[in-house]
Amino acid sequence: MEQEPALCQAILFSEFVIREKGSDKLSIINSFNRLFSPQFPFLTPPFFLSLLLTHLRGKIASLDLTARVEDPSSGHVLASSSGKIGFPEDRPPFDEREIHDIVIPISPFFVFHQGIYSVVVLVNNEKVGERMLPVLPLPPGQGMPPSIKPSFPPSSP
Repeated sequence: MEQEPALCQAILFSEFVIREKGSDKLSIINSFNRLFSPQFPFLTPPFFLSLLLTHLRGKIASLDLTARVEDPSSGHVLASSSGKIGFPEDRPPFDEREIHDIVIPISPFFVFHQGIYSVVVLVNNEKVGERMLPVLPLPPGQGMPPSIKPSFPPSSP
């Protein structure tokens, strides 16, 4: 039986993610929907994508996962993170109703202009989800939260 593509039911952005040992629960810390910068170019802070995948079924030996941040206006990939998840041979077959949470780290990357960027998730080279990531100028009179201050250009000593 041919495997139908997985479905990504959610893509969440956050500064940190903790997986609790034992319960396997995720704590998603400092989630956000957009990034702000007082100037461009802007070096983003590292962040995490928390994915909810479903529609996996049957025996699966492994999954190749890729998450990319793309500039839709040019098609350029600004950041990419990939990995492979292997499953033991004796694992029971997947039930397509199961929901699997997967966390992918995104390393800092440069954003040269404000815009609406696209975060694309691929499973086994098939696009399974996409979410917009606005990167906007900091509104006047607002200070940057310490955890997401831009790292570019470096501050003078």
